[in-house]
Amino acid sequence: MINLKELVIYPSSECNLHCKHCYTNKEPYELGFDDLKWIKQTFNPRKTIIMGGEPLLYNELEYILHIFPNVTISTNTVYVEKKLDMLQNYRNKLTLQLSLEGSKEETNTIRGEMIWEICMHMAKLLQKHSINFYFRASYHQDNLNDIVKYVLPLAKQFNVGVMLLPRIDLPSLDGNTQAWFFQQVIGFKNCAVAQPHFFQFIDKPGRCKAGDERINIYFDKRITPCNFDLEYTLGHIGDDEKTIVSNMKMFVENFKVPPAECSGCPQNTVCKGSCYISKSYIGCPLRYNVGINTVIMKSNLDEKTVKQEMNLLTNYVKDLGIC
Repeated sequence: MINLKELVIYPSSECNLHCKHCYTNKEPYELGFDDLKWIKQTFNPRKTIIMGGEPLLYNELEYILHIFPNVTISTNTVYVEKKLDMLQNYRNKLTLQLSLEGSKEETNTIRGEMIWEICMHMAKLLQKHSINFYFRASYHQDNLNDIVKYVLPLAKQFNVGVMLLPRIDLPSLDGNTQAWFFQQVIGFKNCAVAQPHFFQFIDKPGRCKAGDERINIYFDKRITPCNFDLEYTLGHIGDDEKTIVSNMKMFVENFKVPPAECSGCPQNTVCKGSCYISKSYIGCPLRYNVGINTVIMKSNLDEKTVKQEMNLLTNYVKDLGIC
């Protein structure tokens, strides 16, 4: 078996929403029962992340919950209440990732009418029934203030995490903006940008797991390095295990190299430019020697307290099993 820290599975392309920035193939694809059995027999992940489409619409979701460990389901939340009994049955091994944008207005514009309100209602329902969840939101140049104003405070409101990922269809942030945004994020408990260069920024280990510690299985049976990288193919469901392992090694050794923009950065061989799909290295603050120690010095913060908080944050994110 192939040991992994994280296995991402897209079991179905079916979705009830038509998000304007969705990069998922809209053709009707679905993994069958035999596909799931092959995945289980081939891979040994510590954590399993189910994406879509909308996973709560997938007919074999309960089988996934039964056979895979530490499952996180990424959902738009619309069907949470209908699936509540099933979710409760597996709550000891289950976490839900509730997807939002930068504000109520942006969420409802991109995802559909009343989706923000539905998400808040379902969050309260999950909290009532002691089912683990956290929020996930997309950031970009034009919604950073809304993220700080509306999304990050959800961590305190619900006592859960808020994880942020960049919109891969929009330009990366510039260095000053990225540094400012990182500082805003670390001002909120259990909030993080779920990317390697953010953790390097707070002086913690951060590396791209794609292709070795983390792989993705798409609903058309392709195996790719991660759920962002759907172009590079490592194999297909049913392929020989040795071939997949060989392709994983080839990808890591020959494709995952630090970009030219990271030349001279002491973290470049580990971080390798953070997310190469979102091109987050373009505005990485580390390129300008700006990190948490710079923030502590300029803001006259207590170093010991800040470092303790960063330790707690790192452990929390690791427990969630985020990119």
